[in-house]
Amino acid sequence: MKINPFFECLVKCLVSLCLFFVLATCTLFVKPPAEPGLEQMSIKKVKHHDWEDDLSFKGLEAAVEQSIRYYEKLPPGKTFQYNGLNYSPEEMLASLKLFTKIIKNSGSKEPIQQLREKFLFFESRNREGEAFFTGYYEPLVEGSLSPTEKFTVPVYRTPGDLIEVDLGQFAGKWKNEKIVGRLKGGQLVPYDSREEIVYEQSLEGRAEAIAYVNEIELFFLQIQGSGLVRLPDGKVKRINYDEKNGHPYRSIGKILKERIAPDEVSLQSIKAYLYENPDEVREILTHNQSYVFFREVEEGPLGYIEVPLTPNRSIAMDRKVIPRGGLAFIETDIPVFKNRKVTGWKPLKRFVLVQDTGGAIRGHGRVDIFFGHEENAELLAGHLKQRGRVFLIVARKEFL
Repeated sequence: MKINPFFECLVKCLVSLCLFFVLATCTLFVKPPAEPGLEQMSIKKVKHHDWEDDLSFKGLEAAVEQSIRYYEKLPPGKTFQYNGLNYSPEEMLASLKLFTKIIKNSGSKEPIQQLREKFLFFESRNREGEAFFTGYYEPLVEGSLSPTEKFTVPVYRTPGDLIEVDLGQFAGKWKNEKIVGRLKGGQLVPYDSREEIVYEQSLEGRAEAIAYVNEIELFFLQIQGSGLVRLPDGKVKRINYDEKNGHPYRSIGKILKERIAPDEVSLQSIKAYLYENPDEVREILTHNQSYVFFREVEEGPLGYIEVPLTPNRSIAMDRKVIPRGGLAFIETDIPVFKNRKVTGWKPLKRFVLVQDTGGAIRGHGRVDIFFGHEENAELLAGHLKQRGRVFLIVARKEFL
């Protein structure tokens, strides 16, 4: 049957118009990416949220005491900001002491009920409106005090010619920004890269070695930021992060995507790949030109605020946007293992202290959990790449 051209044109116009309105409506209701930041929770949300600690507060007091040590050393003029609310070191200290008192002596009220009444809760969110979790641990590596056929790479102390410049002293817009370099011909130039330090031995005669270890183990030692080096006589040196060369951190996982199946990527699988493919080690490791220098310490491992970290209770977050030493509550999932293989996942919900930072820990909603130095700690840290939520907690000023 022949269709009238006028009606055919009218139908096409109506279809086009309907499509336009459908697309326009969809565009209006597409949720834009969230702006990263810190958002205060309402009293109603705090009241209905589950704040139960999955470890029943075990080990929490010890972690709190370390943050108290940090606040006791600070000058009164320093401030810690929670979404526009400023707290002095004295107030942060009082907040933690109140928290400890509540979890130790709940009296007639349950601890969680008292926390809801006396504390403010803020959620730190990334662009997805949530948090992303990884883990780290304190590795034990074999080494020696002098180079051998097995231990060829030095664990360097910070070189004397390394210069760190606080750019905030030159302009307010660069507050909290730093660069690292060295003087050459009267000019400040970028400091030696990983390629130059490891493969061209550029620091020979310029830096002192604490010990010598395997090249691959040193790389992962630097990522963790601290560790134990066991010498041939059984003695152990505890080393801790001291400085870095100023080059940006780049994850080697990105260049291993086509070499290791995505669902199998972990610290353990990456390390195994490197040992199985020695000809690729240089190419892979120098993808990350960032290089960490160490120091020897008596206690530790030490976090960014220079207090010992507590396994399962200390976390690292971005020091530029998160108050250091403060109380937090985290929710995510951690792997369950059998014969070193992941067999499932279980929820993790607990109070923690923000006592560290890291080169890859940037922005709101980014959390690195410290798991300790046992074998299970390495497994947890190596496999954890999960979403979750993180809340910052501080006492209401009227209760201080």
